[in-house]
Amino acid sequence: MRNASRACTGLMAEFFVEEMSEILDGEKKVTHKELAERIDKKIDDAKFFQNLKSKLPADFDASQLDWIYGPLVQSGGIYDLKLTAQSDTNALHAGTIIAGLGLRYKSYCSIVARTYLVDPNESQESNYKLLLSIHEAVMKDAREGVAVKDLYNKALGIIKTKKPEMEKHFLKVAGGGIGIETRDNTLNINSKNVRTLQDGMTLCISTGFADLQNPDPQDKKSKVYSLLVSDTIRIRRDQDPANFTSSAPSDLGSTSFFFKDDEEEEQAQKSKNKKDPKVGAVAASNITKTKLRAERTTQSNEGAEAKRREHQRELAQRKQQEGKAQYSQAMGTENGVAQKKFKKFESYKRDNQFPSRVKDLMIVVDSKAATVVLPILGRPVPFHINTIKNASKSDEGEFAYLRINFLSPGQGVGRKDDQPFEDATAHFVRSLTFRSKDGDRMQDIAQQITELRKNSVRREQEKKELEDVVEQDKLVEIRSTNFWSACFPSMLNLFQIANLSASITSLSGQLWMASESLGMWTSIRMGFATSITGAVRSISFSVT
Repeated sequence: MRNASRACTGLMAEFFVEEMSEILDGEKKVTHKELAERIDKKIDDAKFFQNLKSKLPADFDASQLDWIYGPLVQSGGIYDLKLTAQSDTNALHAGTIIAGLGLRYKSYCSIVARTYLVDPNESQESNYKLLLSIHEAVMKDAREGVAVKDLYNKALGIIKTKKPEMEKHFLKVAGGGIGIETRDNTLNINSKNVRTLQDGMTLCISTGFADLQNPDPQDKKSKVYSLLVSDTIRIRRDQDPANFTSSAPSDLGSTSFFFKDDEEEEQAQKSKNKKDPKVGAVAASNITKTKLRAERTTQSNEGAEAKRREHQRELAQRKQQEGKAQYSQAMGTENGVAQKKFKKFESYKRDNQFPSRVKDLMIVVDSKAATVVLPILGRPVPFHINTIKNASKSDEGEFAYLRINFLSPGQGVGRKDDQPFEDATAHFVRSLTFRSKDGDRMQDIAQQITELRKNSVRREQEKKELEDVVEQDKLVEIRSTNFWSACFPSMLNLFQIANLSASITSLSGQLWMASESLGMWTSIRMGFATSITGAVRSISFSVT
């Protein structure tokens, strides 16, 4: 869980914040979904995790990371603080920005969420400071023997004391249990849960205010905003809980960004340095853009320039319509980009093709059929390797856990949405977990599935590389003993005029061929160069 938390905080503090700052500073138009796709693709960058400031162990395997929450990016007055929220297609707004990440590493989960304020006013800063005080108080009181409801009542007590009007905006559930599962509902932090915390329990503390009114909005999208802070902690005996996601700072100084002050200073400096055009040796109105009088007529001819611009606009529209008509007729494309097609995979056609070992209701990796057979409710169920994303093994006490993750829609954005599905609205199995006391067998199965998956990916890549390869026609073997008649049918009427020399290293002669097609005699002089053993080394021709 610590490694999953370090990966989350690394993506948040060392990647998302940099991307967000660059977008806002450059005033770029980037949607929430596009920014979330960048974060999603980053978990495939093994070098990024190796160079994190929050050091990960040397044996950290980035391929074992999987999304359980988000990546979530929200701004512009539309916020959803639920665990099932998704990034929308609205552009990133320089106001209140909420970002949330949740990763699973080797079966254990971790979640972190932060709120970033761009040019906040005093009211927003005050409300965020109140949220931080509530968040820290809840985490500090999360100790062994404390009832879960007492944590929620602690938060409400602080709100009623400092700002009673904020109570209606506070979240109804301030987090819950987390571990192998994303959310353990038996540990939901609300005012009714009487369960007692125990040493070793892990919680996701999520405190926030929803739909707050901004008394001094910058624009229309800043009238309503929300605040959210989430951390993953572990309950410890007789001491404060361990905060696994503390390396992602949440204090006001680290989460506030100011851009307007710099712009106002620059504008003030420019206006200060700007001269009055009426003051000086020469009035600005008397300065022309051209040096020669003949060139001044082009400036006054505004009508011709307007006609030219209108003509250019018409040409651009015509070219755009022609392009749309051309590419709309293409098959299997959308917006000029080729779309992936859904592929069906078949493991077995009949029951008698199953491996014999499935009778024992055990996990079987069938490399010939590229299938993993899993026992589910007393029946062997085959899963083709192309439906499996990865497999991992973890130990907990005397048991070993094998977790198999499957490809399914809705796992995030980016590369996972590129996987086509026949019906994306159907119900999918996200993962299966098996428990056993035989840790060696669980490890062997995980390695077999990983190797089978690698071989399948390699075969797919080889097929893609061979798509553009043109097959060569089959070579036809010439079985005729007469080489000249097979290769040169017109050289049938051929005889030799002997002119042999006594040399053993060379042989020369003159051949006369009667060409029926040309009606003439053709003389072909052939020179044979031989070795001492009599083998022919070269043949030369001269035609007269």
